[in-house]
Amino acid sequence: MFQTYLENEQFNFQMNRFLEPYYEDSAIQETVRRAAAQIVDTESWYETWTALAGQADSDHRYGLAASYYQLADFYLSEDDPRKRAVYGEFRANFYQTVDRSELEFSAVPYEGKALPCVRVSRHGAEKTLLFHGGFDSRLEELISFSKQLDALKEYNFIMFEGPGQGEAVRAGLALTPQWEKPVRAVLDYYRLERADLLGMSLGGYLCLRAAAFEPRIESVVAYDIMYSAFDSLTMKMDASGKQLLGGINTEAGAVLIDKIFTKKAETDVDLAFKLKKTYDITHTDRPSEMIKAVMQYTLDGIEDRITQDVLLLAGTHDQFVPFERYSLLKQRLVNAHSVTGEVFDERTGGEQHCQIGRKQLAYDAIIRFLQRK
Repeated sequence: MFQTYLENEQFNFQMNRFLEPYYEDSAIQETVRRAAAQIVDTESWYETWTALAGQADSDHRYGLAASYYQLADFYLSEDDPRKRAVYGEFRANFYQTVDRSELEFSAVPYEGKALPCVRVSRHGAEKTLLFHGGFDSRLEELISFSKQLDALKEYNFIMFEGPGQGEAVRAGLALTPQWEKPVRAVLDYYRLERADLLGMSLGGYLCLRAAAFEPRIESVVAYDIMYSAFDSLTMKMDASGKQLLGGINTEAGAVLIDKIFTKKAETDVDLAFKLKKTYDITHTDRPSEMIKAVMQYTLDGIEDRITQDVLLLAGTHDQFVPFERYSLLKQRLVNAHSVTGEVFDERTGGEQHCQIGRKQLAYDAIIRFLQRK
């Protein structure tokens, strides 16, 4: 079940996200809780997890070291000179834990650059499942995820980093709301006439957007739902904050937003991270421009274009997605071939975003949905 390590909601969520495999290891949990007591900002966050990662690496505990390096890397911006080294250490440890012989890596051409992809071919499999992340996931996280879907013997897996993600953003590809473009590139590269598609986190929006405009997608899984990325910015704002954003399309309003958000980010670790990360992946450099970019990531107005079989996953206490969006989206998928919904609450332990704390619930739901045909 989801653990409480720190009062900072965002710090706590990321710790659960990367350390869930070690919930039952009391020694690791004790170490983590002692380490968490030292964390007061993103710099102490980096130092704490780097130290633990180095120790685990020295002890040849590669999976644990990889998790610690992921945590150390998380709040480093793309222009931080330490980021490349930390990511390299993460990858070195991660690939000690997987059989690379079954992983076929490719670089899919896209807008003059390339999207990192990996395919896992299964003997006798006749179907293909494409999947991708969202705001901050990496190819390695998708590879780990694929291991949890091993029961889908009838599927080959293709995982990819799209624009704004992982190595693709470092190559200069900014995140795009028109996710059908990278999906189309992957389908074309592998010469696929049909496939199913799964998106994680912000990918819950991206995959449904792609399905609305790419008819080769037969089934689509939103893990979890993300109706509008703008919700993640506004769902905890008071009335005055929302009123402030209402003036974003005027010059005076944009200047005021830039001033207030920049000032608040000086003392708000979570906001500072979201601003810098979103600047990095959308190629913006002001709060007002970033917010305008985020507002483009919405399903509003295109729901009727989605004709596939759809699985919607939702947590009742998702800190990034208002739960009421679940019912709204389900109602608006009027032309979907079918709509299946799975809601997880505190009783089940899957109430958090992407069921962090008990991800097996989501894995099981996805497997049931894809095996129904």
